[in-house]
Amino acid sequence: MTIRETLLKLNNRYVYATAIFLAVILFIDPFNLFEQRRLRNMLKDQQQQIEFYQQEISESKEQLHRLENDTATMERVAREQYMMKRDNEVTYLIETQ
Repeated sequence: MTIRETLLKLNNRYVYATAIFLAVILFIDPFNLFEQRRLRNMLKDQQQQIEFYQQEISESKEQLHRLENDTATMERVAREQYMMKRDNEVTYLIETQ
């Protein structure tokens, strides 16, 4: 089969309609191939964020449980974050840059 015969077989309205349909679907449609790829990447990023925040929530719940039930942890947090001290002690704050 020569190139001329192949071109003559492809020269009909069904081939043109199929080519136009594919062009519309792949490039012109609002949900074209590139938009689908962008949305898929966005979905993957969102799922990673969901996993990250679920892990953060579980760590925060664990820390809250320790603060509510362990007096040593409660005292450590009070001293480190809120600069609290006992009545009979002197504390020195050393700041590093």
